[in-house]
Amino acid sequence: MAAWKNPTTTPRLGVVGRANTGSVFDLQQWPPSAEAAEWVENFWSVTWDLSNAEPFQSTVIPFPALHLTHEWGTDDVRHGHRLPATLVHGVVEQVFTNTLSATGAVVGARFRPGGFAARFGRDAGALTGRVLPVDDELLGAPMAFADDIEQAAAAMDDAIGDHPGSDPTYRELLALLDRVSADAQLHRVEQVMAQSPWSERTTQRIFRRYVGVPVKWVLCRYRLQHAALQIETVPDLDFAALAVQLGWYDQAHFINDFRAMLGCTPGEYAGRHRG
Repeated sequence: MAAWKNPTTTPRLGVVGRANTGSVFDLQQWPPSAEAAEWVENFWSVTWDLSNAEPFQSTVIPFPALHLTHEWGTDDVRHGHRLPATLVHGVVEQVFTNTLSATGAVVGARFRPGGFAARFGRDAGALTGRVLPVDDELLGAPMAFADDIEQAAAAMDDAIGDHPGSDPTYRELLALLDRVSADAQLHRVEQVMAQSPWSERTTQRIFRRYVGVPVKWVLCRYRLQHAALQIETVPDLDFAALAVQLGWYDQAHFINDFRAMLGCTPGEYAGRHRG
């Protein structure tokens, strides 16, 4: 399995300051099987050993996606749940911070936007901002994942991929989201609505049910992720030009949104995280 894992130590979309945290934790990502790929964007794992070091707070700018994780370690309690634990993570509306301490490991599936709701028939909006233990009905039977990355990942992939059909609403939603993420000129809700196969009211309802958050949130999150990545990787970046490029009305609005999410200005972020 190691042959198809991809260690990530370079700046990464959504992962704050990855270039400066390579010695703190090991992050790997890899594609799902063909059977699970309809719903899952990628699988990932994080491992760390801070038994002789201070705890470290990792920060992620989350995608509009739910995660299924299996977690274990000597830190005993994580996200309010005793370890080992198999958990469902709803979309996190602000940045996701997690304190790494002692020794630990996580293996997870990052679902495509809408993929969790389509695969399991659950309302993603009811899970937004929550971390809950997996119930026995989610995967069709009680599941006990091994505290081992390769074994847990393989079992998780098999369980997710074991599903007979798809959801036509989900397929149309994915096509719309692909256009939103690929077109740098789609900045406003009304532009997305013009591309949507549904009415505005139905589009918002589908986003809340399948993705867990409204259209405006998705647009802003994609923009902020790309802004943070450019700040980490582009020397002497012109913040005013970046704001215009990514669709903010002006630099002041960009700075306010950036500060509201990450607690610092773009300039301060560059000082902390530019590799």
